[in-house]
Amino acid sequence: MGAPWDDPDWYDLHDTTWTAGPEREPEHYRELVIALPPLGPDDHVVDVGTGTGKLARLIAASYPSIGRVTLIEPNRPKLERARKRLGEALPDGRIGTLQGGIGDDAAPAISMPATLVTVGSVVMPTLMLAGGTLADGLAWTRRALGQCLGMLAPGKPLFLLETLAPPWAAAEAGSGCRRLFLPELVRELEGVGFEDVECVYRFRDRVAVRAARP
Repeated sequence: MGAPWDDPDWYDLHDTTWTAGPEREPEHYRELVIALPPLGPDDHVVDVGTGTGKLARLIAASYPSIGRVTLIEPNRPKLERARKRLGEALPDGRIGTLQGGIGDDAAPAISMPATLVTVGSVVMPTLMLAGGTLADGLAWTRRALGQCLGMLAPGKPLFLLETLAPPWAAAEAGSGCRRLFLPELVRELEGVGFEDVECVYRFRDRVAVRAARP
């Protein structure tokens, strides 16, 4: 039997309950969508770690004329649920799926450059579950963010929605792997080549961060 979060029903029920809290979750996702640029038929949105499609569906509901969406998720049942849900929200869009994750040796290969990449609550949960040291986690983060950079067309943005480390977390590189502080996340984004990094929304430990490929 796999981990509980591999089950899409359990995942939908428990998602965010242990972090910023489900009562504020609609606000977090709404603020990210509000921060997005206009999207239309010429756009290709790539949703990395789509889960069961929550963020992708919100974007599609706000911009129903998006031309192409690619959903990336390592868990097949979640990916199939996301594909079904997005098909209902975006009946005229071209929807592709890729089973896989970021931060591994090879990123999933998308069919065409993205005009927008979104990553909703992927980096920090992965770090929390990874084990090892913070230095190990930072190395994985650089691979993952570098792969996201490679998916984007020049000048196009990445949007991350993440939960930050608490103020009391150990900062040493040799300490256990943990979520990142905001300056650490900004430094990692800039370190792999992103520019114009800014926090577009924050409530307590929850942030939405925008960055662009040069």
